[in-house]
Amino acid sequence: MTSFKNKLDKEIGEAPRFTKALQQRIVHSADQQQHKQSRNWQYPTMIVGAIVTLLFLFIVGPLQQTVYPQHASIIELAQSEEIQQLSIASNWNENSFKAGRTGWVIGQQQYGKGEETKLIENVLRHGVVAQKDDYFHVINNMWIKFDNGQVVKLKMYRKMEQIAFLDVKTNTFYKVNDEQAFTAFTDFNFKEVPFKFTAFLVWLGVMLLGGWVIERAVRWKFKIPKEPRFVNDKHQKTVIILKFFNCIVLVIFNIKTWIIFIVADFALFLVTMLPHLVTEYYFGRHEKRHYVAVINAVYLLIVFIAFVIWVQ
Repeated sequence: MTSFKNKLDKEIGEAPRFTKALQQRIVHSADQQQHKQSRNWQYPTMIVGAIVTLLFLFIVGPLQQTVYPQHASIIELAQSEEIQQLSIASNWNENSFKAGRTGWVIGQQQYGKGEETKLIENVLRHGVVAQKDDYFHVINNMWIKFDNGQVVKLKMYRKMEQIAFLDVKTNTFYKVNDEQAFTAFTDFNFKEVPFKFTAFLVWLGVMLLGGWVIERAVRWKFKIPKEPRFVNDKHQKTVIILKFFNCIVLVIFNIKTWIIFIVADFALFLVTMLPHLVTEYYFGRHEKRHYVAVINAVYLLIVFIAFVIWVQ
C-alpha cells in the first residue's frame, strides 16, 4: 500500500486537489452566474416601464379627454365668463385639431388675460348659430379656458368679410355678423411664430455637427472603439429590432398628430432612448460603449428643450 501511495504522489503530487484558491474561484464564478441570471429579467422590465411611463404621460397630458363641468354655449360663456387662457394654432386641415392647453403644444400662440382674450370674448358674444356653407374655410384652431373651468375647442373659419366658429365638442357652427367686431379682430396683430425654413436648416446642421463632435470627443477621451460596430450577433439583432420598433412608433405619432404635443415628444424620446441605453450597457459596458449612448441622450434632450423654447 505504501509503495502504491508513493507512486500516486509522484504522479499527482501530495498537495490537496480542492485548494482554498480553487474554492474561492468556484464561489466567485457561481456568484457571477447567479447575478447574470438575476439581471436578465431586469432589462425587459425597464423597457416595459418606459412604455408604461409613455401611457401615463398620455393620460395626464393633453391627450386626455376634456372634462366639461358645464355645457353652456360659447356665446353664453363669453357673456358671463372671462377667458382665463387662450391658445391659437394655425391649421387649414378640417380633420385635425392642433391647439391645446398652455405649454403643451409646440408652436402655438398662447395668451393669458389681456387685450387678446378681451378681443376674442367680444367676437364670441356676437356669434349666432347658423348653417355652415362651402365658402367658409378653416384658418386656425383655438383652445379656450374660461374662469369657471370650462374648456372649449373652436375651429375658426373665414369667408371674405366674415368669420365663423365651430364648437368641436357640440359641432355647433356660429357666424359673426357684426362688422365692427370683425374689423377689430382683423385689425389686431396677433404675434407670429418666428419660424423660417432656412433658419431651421442651419439650426439642424449645427445640431448634427455638434453631435458628431461630442461623440468623437467621448470616444477619444475614454478610448471607446467605433469598429466593430456590434459586439456580437445578438447585439446586432437587438439594435435592428429596436430601430424597427422606433420607426413604427414614430409613424404612429405622425399619423395621430401626437408629434405636436410637447409631453408626447418627451415620452417618445424616453421610450426610444431608454432601450438603446440599456442595450449599449448590456453588450458594451466592458468597452464603455454606453458612455456614448448616455452623452448622446443628454445632448438630444438639451437640443429638444432648446427647440421647444425657440418655437414657443
